[in-house]
Amino acid sequence: MGKRTDVFTRLQPMHSFLLCFFLLFQSSAALQTKQVRRVLIFYEAGAYKPLPNLVDEGIRAAFDNAPYRIEFYREFMETAQFPDPVDQKQFRHFYLRKYHNRRPDVIIAVGPAPLQFMLEAHQRYFRDVPVIFCLPNRLPGTLSVDSDFTGVEADVAPAATLEAALRLQPDTKHVIVVGGTSPFDRQQEAAVRNQLKAYENRFDISYLTDLPMPALLERIKNLPSQSIILLAGLGRDAEGRVFSTAESGPMVVAAANAPVFSLNDRHLNHGEVGGDVSDAVDQGKMIGATTVRILNGEKPRNIPTVKTANAYIFDWRALKRWGFKEKNLPPGSIVLNREPTVWEAYKWYLIAGISLILLQAVLIAGLMWHRAKRRGAEGELRAALEVARESEARFRLVANTAPVMIWMSGPDKLFSYFNQPWLDFTGRPLVSELGNGWEEGVHPDDLQLCLNTFDQSFQRREPFKMQYRLRRHDGEYRWVLDMGVPRFSAEGCFAGYIGSCIDMTERKEAEEALSSVSRRLIDAQEQERTRIARELHDDINQRIAMLGIELDVLQQSLPNQGPELQNRLDELRQQTAEIGTDVQGISHRLHSSKLEYLGLVAACKSFCREVAEWHRVDVNFTAENIPPNLTQEISLCLFRVLQESLNNAIKHSGAQSFEAQLGGTSNEIQLTVRDHGIGFDAAAVMVSRGLGFISMRERVSVVNGTILIASKPMGGTEITIRVPVVARAASKTTVGAA
Repeated sequence: MGKRTDVFTRLQPMHSFLLCFFLLFQSSAALQTKQVRRVLIFYEAGAYKPLPNLVDEGIRAAFDNAPYRIEFYREFMETAQFPDPVDQKQFRHFYLRKYHNRRPDVIIAVGPAPLQFMLEAHQRYFRDVPVIFCLPNRLPGTLSVDSDFTGVEADVAPAATLEAALRLQPDTKHVIVVGGTSPFDRQQEAAVRNQLKAYENRFDISYLTDLPMPALLERIKNLPSQSIILLAGLGRDAEGRVFSTAESGPMVVAAANAPVFSLNDRHLNHGEVGGDVSDAVDQGKMIGATTVRILNGEKPRNIPTVKTANAYIFDWRALKRWGFKEKNLPPGSIVLNREPTVWEAYKWYLIAGISLILLQAVLIAGLMWHRAKRRGAEGELRAALEVARESEARFRLVANTAPVMIWMSGPDKLFSYFNQPWLDFTGRPLVSELGNGWEEGVHPDDLQLCLNTFDQSFQRREPFKMQYRLRRHDGEYRWVLDMGVPRFSAEGCFAGYIGSCIDMTERKEAEEALSSVSRRLIDAQEQERTRIARELHDDINQRIAMLGIELDVLQQSLPNQGPELQNRLDELRQQTAEIGTDVQGISHRLHSSKLEYLGLVAACKSFCREVAEWHRVDVNFTAENIPPNLTQEISLCLFRVLQESLNNAIKHSGAQSFEAQLGGTSNEIQLTVRDHGIGFDAAAVMVSRGLGFISMRERVSVVNGTILIASKPMGGTEITIRVPVVARAASKTTVGAA
């Protein structure tokens, strides 16, 4: 706040007013977007003592990113300043009236007295308000909390602190515990007495907890040798005078003729040696985190009470004052206020001085050596330059006679060389092509993709391959295949790219022609499938049906024949019906009328159900976001690929369960067919000449899709097809066919 005040005092009054108004407006606008939550905090100690401020610091830190605007209300019961039960009762009545109509969302009780107050008032005045308690000592055995309470406990550790003191002063015989008379002091004294019972037979333990401050200071001035002091809570002396730890700590340390060890983190940095203490700020952070969880909807009953961990913390200055050795501290101890050694303080100056002297010596030696070697180096340089010129001449000769177009670029992405075939192809002079001039010959529709490919490869220092149209000297745009690789110097430094281009227009046209042939072959195949399917359905299947009817009539016309003939006629009728069913199935597989009239999803669903029935396997089919307005070409492609994939999987995988998933996005449709069978070598299949896979690959290629096969022995198989399409999202359909 000091720095902020200094800034405002230097501004003109009107500027200060405008800036304050702007900051207030911005803050109000931000706060209005968050919901308000009220947090009421009861502290046992007064605001002038360190503990409330340290805990409050931790609590507020936990709300830095909270999704609420928190209104904090802080109340101080000050049991050390007002120990009279009548006064405390009046305080409590006042607080109940004060917050009767301003109900908090969470109550935090820091200290045993606020916790006792909440236990008495919760059911009657603050019913259903979550309560979080914070106790610097453990929860007293006489107190029990209900399901609306949770909290954080710390633990005074006099036994651990005494053991640490014995490591530093092994000959200790007298242990003096210094404390006060406030309720908090008494509670901490009880905890200390309980833990030190095990040491009463080893040491002379005295408790100076019922003395006025002057008498206490006089007593600790004349302690016997081989003594240590354990400083507990001293919030009030026997005469009722109230002290903060910032006041009592320095007074005790200044008067004592024995080392003073701490039992809480507030008794540090006043000359105390240190001890096993808890961190009040850390307790506040835990309370704040628990408060955020409760404000987010969690119940206190589901949040267990947390006990904070203590740490060994010691003051380096006090260790030196009493002659204690740092190596005797407990492992993992934290040492505060350590003064740097001469080496630590002036290490970099010494290193810099020594380095400068060594550098000067090295420079002198280097200059002498360089003078002796310079003449030889100059001769070698001239020879190297001559070799480089000859090498460059050879390279240009080879490049200019090569049957491909060659280019080079520097590390700045600018093109620095084109061979003669390139210049002959473009019909432009070298000076027009250098730098970025070559871009003028690239077709406008291909230029951005070309530049993006080059830039991305340049940043990654990796080879690239791309196709684009380049204007020939006669004005015709020709397709070229451009391949580039990064160049590196002998020292490994990036030096740019070198690439070559070949005219692939004829190859491109051949590929397009081949694609057109594939499309026509597939169309012809589908037309033939449709013709055969209709003949099977409309002719063969009808004739088989009539044959079944004739057999039925024949059987009825021979009622007096023997049972053998009747059974034979039944068998012939059944075989005829099965043949008809099989012919009908073949007809459906050759040409699905459902695909034509009901769409892709219905056709795939029906096919999966039929396959499951035919082969007695489980086929689980799901479809999601499939647009209803797919072209017939895409629908037929995906349906045929599903047929071929499922038939292959059932025939070769050995599995009994299969999955088929059809999913659509804003720009593509994906078909996935998966089994958990014996698998196969996917790489071998990708280059195989099997008719089934070739058919799938050609169909997917016709609709500009991609096909991916993932499989491994005994690891199952997954075939994924992606087809680009633009369609609106549809509702999800899940079908299980078994």
